[in-house]
Amino acid sequence: MSKVKDPILFSAHFGLSSEMLAKVGLIDPFLDVDTQLFIDPVLLEKSGNPIIKTEAQQAFRDHFNNFVRLLVISKAEGDAAWRAAQRLLDLREPPENGLGYGGSGRSGSSRPDEVRDAIMRTAKEIIELGSNDPEMISLMGFFEERVGPDTISDFTTRVIAGQLAKITEAFCTQHGIPTKKQDGGQEHALPHFLNSNGVEKTIVLVPRDIVRELPVANDWSDIEAAASANKRIRDRVNAFLGGIIKPTVSDRKAALRSAAMESAEMFDLFLQSVKDFAGHYDFNKDTLGYYRLKALLSSDKSGFRTEKKYDFSSGIESIVAMVHDTISMFKHHVEKGNLWEELWVDGVPKRERAAQLIYYAMADCFCIANDIDISPEANMGGGPIDFKFSKGYQARVLVEMKRSQGAVRHGYEKQLEFYKEAARTFHGIFVIVDFGDLGDKLALIRAIRAERLEAGEHASDIVVIDARRKLSASKRQ
Repeated sequence: MSKVKDPILFSAHFGLSSEMLAKVGLIDPFLDVDTQLFIDPVLLEKSGNPIIKTEAQQAFRDHFNNFVRLLVISKAEGDAAWRAAQRLLDLREPPENGLGYGGSGRSGSSRPDEVRDAIMRTAKEIIELGSNDPEMISLMGFFEERVGPDTISDFTTRVIAGQLAKITEAFCTQHGIPTKKQDGGQEHALPHFLNSNGVEKTIVLVPRDIVRELPVANDWSDIEAAASANKRIRDRVNAFLGGIIKPTVSDRKAALRSAAMESAEMFDLFLQSVKDFAGHYDFNKDTLGYYRLKALLSSDKSGFRTEKKYDFSSGIESIVAMVHDTISMFKHHVEKGNLWEELWVDGVPKRERAAQLIYYAMADCFCIANDIDISPEANMGGGPIDFKFSKGYQARVLVEMKRSQGAVRHGYEKQLEFYKEAARTFHGIFVIVDFGDLGDKLALIRAIRAERLEAGEHASDIVVIDARRKLSASKRQ
């Protein structure tokens, strides 16, 4: 999950309701953190926003038509046409829209030139097959290992930046939100805010129906399924995967590339299959828990607060106790209330992130009341931990939250210990959100904990939250 540090909603910052943005089909973004959604260029023509459907779609096609034409006339890498095409493929991360994998601060980032050139080589190969549809660029995440959907989203955002700015300016003008133009000939006046470092940042609003969920680790299974729905593509992919017992993501990408780039006809068929299947993020299902977090942050959180006071001068044990209380509060609302419903969609558990975000919103109430710092997905050198609670530099408690179907034993035995070592703390709490498929994993990690304690070692606590589907409160005995 992206780092969530004192999240501020656009609506809250400018004093309007989130429903105002929803009514006109715009995302109510966090100003200071990224959201794991990305703009998919194949959704532009499906948008209900007329500016996106016409102007943005045309801008995208015109831009990459020029890109394709330059690659067509390029005779060798590095010649004038190649360099001109390079300038049209801007992979820098635009910080304005708050989408992607960036951390707190939304500072934006750039990608290596090698990634840009790999995209260009693949595009050149597709052109030489005989296909010149400019929307070929939207499929590069299938073919290149280091090209994820966030990369596609970023260069799409830059191409349609003018249309997004036009939409943003119109909304702000209608609702009395202050805007201004930046130096440098900016066509549209946009809203601004000061980030935690005192730097003024521009905000661009994005329509809800052009974003998709940002897959983790290039897991393109949903779009692969769409491509495989076409029998000709499915048969070719299966042929390329023949003999591989457990194909990896890399194997699947290689098979898709081989099938799609067999001929211009097959590539165009693959592109059309993806276009037909692509749909925007379903805000009703909310598999990431993103909108549930917004609702919690905007609602009356008094039910999540406690009058209990903690004496942190007594040592880190008091912080451990407070963290356990935050987990107990979350556990209570999941097991005894109806919060479990927010962790399921269509009879299937939501992603791990949904539970993490809801827990964060509750825990934050405790932390504000007791002047404790909570840092979701803090990276302390050993990789991202789900949560770090701290009071000053020395007192640190780490919380790792896993779904029951995940790598529970590895998470407890190795992963959390690695994070604790990196954070220089002995105190960790391992939370399992049990959706009914825990099996013997709990017994295994409890045995590991018992062995460590018997050997006189520190052992992380274990908490299990029963998130199985339940009867409604009115039907429970």
